[in-house]
Amino acid sequence: MRFCLTALLLLITFSAFSKSSEPSDVCTKIKNKNDRKKCYSKEYQAADKELNLTYKKIREGLSESQKEDLKKLQILWIGYRDGVCEGPMYSSDGSGVETIVCKTGTTTERTKYLNHVWKFGAASKEGLGSYTDGFGGNLKLFRDRSNKDIQFSFEVVRGPTAHLGEVSGNWIPNKEGKWTWASTKDCKSDDPDCCLLEFEYFQNRIEVEEVSCSAYHGARAYFGGSYRYEFK
Repeated sequence: MRFCLTALLLLITFSAFSKSSEPSDVCTKIKNKNDRKKCYSKEYQAADKELNLTYKKIREGLSESQKEDLKKLQILWIGYRDGVCEGPMYSSDGSGVETIVCKTGTTTERTKYLNHVWKFGAASKEGLGSYTDGFGGNLKLFRDRSNKDIQFSFEVVRGPTAHLGEVSGNWIPNKEGKWTWASTKDCKSDDPDCCLLEFEYFQNRIEVEEVSCSAYHGARAYFGGSYRYEFK
């Protein structure tokens, strides 16, 4: 495979996820297993309540079509969270505590995600900056060292087994904000070593469709999705 499984990406990904999934100091100190589990459950309920309040608050300022988009993404995210936290990586102890802690952490991170990307305002000039799909996919637009050309760069980490992917290239959309990027000049969709990505740029959002790019990511990873601008 041609994608680079960099140690830095692994470090950033797992350190960020482990921080969000660390057990509470308060709950950790409780000796009784049942009481400790109840403590973790209360923390999860509090995180879930905060997420729901944030979700409802953001919806109030959206158009009907935007509300529908957010709803679809939220439903997908719930399935994603449960798939990760109820998977073998977080259910090995049999008590359910690891799953609860995982859900608390990922729910807290989701609240942060909603607050960072579902905001009013415009992206930076020419759309430069960071975008995320909220499912482990990150897309950056930046100027190269010459400060002339704009580049894009993907870094994705997908699912409970952390399948990775990386790809980068020139950002050259047409006037309508659409274009197809190919890893080579003669790139074809049936070529297993080729990468074809279709982009469509909107204000604060980039839609990506992966036509063919399996050589650049793990078996369960992907680049396609709806990437939203991350406000600081």
